Amino acid sequence: MRRLLLLFTFCALPLAACAAVLNALEEATDENTAEGKFFRGANRLRKSFQDLDPSEEHFIGRSVAAQILAMPNYKVSDDEALTGYVNRVGHAIVETNDKVRRPFLDYRFAVLATEEVNAFACPGGLILVSKGLIAKTKSEDELAAVLAHEIAHVTLKHGVAAIQEANLAQALTYLGASAAQATMNQEDLDKLTNLFGGSVGDIVRTLVTRGYSRESEEQADALGRTFLVTTGYDPNALTRVLHNMESEGGQGGMFATHPAPQDRISSLGATVPFTADATSAAARQKRYATSVKS
Repeated sequence: MRRLLLLFTFCALPLAACAAVLNALEEATDENTAEGKFFRGANRLRKSFQDLDPSEEHFIGRSVAAQILAMPNYKVSDDEALTGYVNRVGHAIVETNDKVRRPFLDYRFAVLATEEVNAFACPGGLILVSKGLIAKTKSEDELAAVLAHEIAHVTLKHGVAAIQEANLAQALTYLGASAAQATMNQEDLDKLTNLFGGSVGDIVRTLVTRGYSRESEEQADALGRTFLVTTGYDPNALTRVLHNMESEGGQGGMFATHPAPQDRISSLGATVPFTADATSAAARQKRYATSVKS
């Protein structure tokens, strides 16, 4: 009981202090002892409340992407010209926006060889965009809008948040039960320690099956629009993509996991005044026509 009281006292402090204490306790205890397992489990719980370290998020994101790419429907496209173009547009957004959260390594963009309309923003900055979604765009500005939305998901840490939502209640149950019993039995210690092993699966299920909440999608739409303005793209481009999706329709993918296009259009609100430079617009459209093959 004493170690639990100490733990909860420590974690009543600011999260940075709690993190320092739990990291120190991990180093000071043997991972094969009950106490060592307890502190490691508690530290994983602590990480569900706050940001993962950038390197931790990076490796989780790699695992998430690996699971998605192992699915039969989500093979990487061998269209090098399109992939290179998508990366150039994506990095233009990243490099011109100070508000973009920088991952452990650089952002990376890949094209999925599927006609399903979908995209996945994996933790750590690996973004997968389907050919089906790219086909819903009609210009570089609209492609940039799709990528800006996914970059916004990474910046807002929506993928990582899936770990907290899926594991927090159960972890608290184990910790609370151990406090009531004055000790945690080995079975519960093992459960707490292993609980976060399913974190990658939590994120994959959120991205592929459930989708983000309506609030998260609205946040990513709004921030993505801000990214477009800073980079010099038309801030109304995302609204046009959503209109394209609504008028052309589709099944599965974003149509199953995202709010209806019309709902997202309504949330974005009125169009924003924008005047494109004619020379720049022509150059963008030429790049788009050359790289995006219908």
